[in-house]
Amino acid sequence: MLIRPWQTGDEHLVAAAERHLSARSIDRRFCVGSGGRLPAFYLRHLEGGPRPEWDAQVALDDGGQLCGWAEYGRRPACSPAADLAVLVADPWQRTGLATALVRALVPRMAAAGVRTIEADVTGANAASKGLIRALAGPGLRPTYQDGMVHYAFDLAVVPFAPVTV
Repeated sequence: MLIRPWQTGDEHLVAAAERHLSARSIDRRFCVGSGGRLPAFYLRHLEGGPRPEWDAQVALDDGGQLCGWAEYGRRPACSPAADLAVLVADPWQRTGLATALVRALVPRMAAAGVRTIEADVTGANAASKGLIRALAGPGLRPTYQDGMVHYAFDLAVVPFAPVTV
């Protein structure tokens, strides 16, 4: 498994990976019903590639197929807080890949000036809540905003150590 920074053209890998994403996985990532498709606005957003307000790490299998990605976005672009999102294709879920992707993204976030990670998840998304606990520690207490579980934690608490998958 190769984990590397997002590159121009990776949006095509995302589109190709859609066949390995269940409607449930897509719905959990976007917190809405998707009809089993990645939102068109999101695919257009990815075409912009890395920029001050958005960046990502991707995971590729030995054949070059996209297995998952972790991304952050912030508004405005210079904000010290960033929203974190991860999407792992179904065959690679529950393997530690999400954790590895986020840990690989942390140094890039820090270099870009991000100091606080935020994440919103649905209450039923146990996997995402477990990932956040693994990253931020068990003492992190979420708040509830607009029907979502909201987490905010200091980027410095996330281990930088690479994780093998």
